[in-house]
Amino acid sequence: MRLINFSFAVFAAASLCAATKPVTYDPSSSKLVHPGASALVAANPELGMAINLLKRDFYIYIDTIPSPADDSMSYGSYSRTNPFYYKGTDGTVARTVNVSGGAMSMFADYYRYYNISYWTDCELKVIDKWGNILYFTSTIGLNFSQVKALHPEITDSNPKIYFFGTYGYSTTGCYGLKTQFTNYDSSIGATIGTSNAVTGIWIYPDLNSTDTRTVKNWTGYGVYSGTKQVVWGKYIRGVFANTENTIIIWRQTTTQGETFRSNKLWRPAKATYYGDFKEVE
Repeated sequence: MRLINFSFAVFAAASLCAATKPVTYDPSSSKLVHPGASALVAANPELGMAINLLKRDFYIYIDTIPSPADDSMSYGSYSRTNPFYYKGTDGTVARTVNVSGGAMSMFADYYRYYNISYWTDCELKVIDKWGNILYFTSTIGLNFSQVKALHPEITDSNPKIYFFGTYGYSTTGCYGLKTQFTNYDSSIGATIGTSNAVTGIWIYPDLNSTDTRTVKNWTGYGVYSGTKQVVWGKYIRGVFANTENTIIIWRQTTTQGETFRSNKLWRPAKATYYGDFKEVE
């Protein structure tokens, strides 16, 4: 990456501000515009890097550590050898008896336990400060018509998804294999089957998309003022970079999702940035 003479950039910016024509805002490009800026950058290309932003790509990591599927508990039992004896009036020792009066050699021991699930899939959302959904994607049925119909204007239908676990174990020795998931007509869990477990999922949003979409200008929960046209990849960057927004995930298997008091249990997540910085408008 070429170095920029920032002292010259600061001097040039100060010179622009001192010009007689004012800096204006162009709503069509969401940029500040100065009459002399184009000529200045054309004469000094190194300033282009200073005017645009340097950003890095990112992914969302989802920890699928096994945990209770909900807050309820189940009952179980197993048969134990009866260790209890008593001494009769004649001094003989005998086992305690059952309801029929016979010596009870075994008895049922009852216990309670949480239903632990090994999560294989997830839904991912970004919500704004009011709770409106700004971004959605999933590892389950992303191509399903029901999923596409939920909120098509903010659904990322082309992310890159990877998972790690016991799937591919035999090909790599004593550990699993990081595998790309591509069958969006299915799910990770259905792909690997019940004989495998998933220990982590990586979701890479479609940051390079040039598709144009129409999204709402939210002003409160469920309340918006008009719409705007956005370039999908740039929109995703803005949504994840906004510190007022929250990234959340809901973990699932092919048969159930993580719940608390019968409601979906969403967990906060964060973006992990990687690679070199690159120029983004």
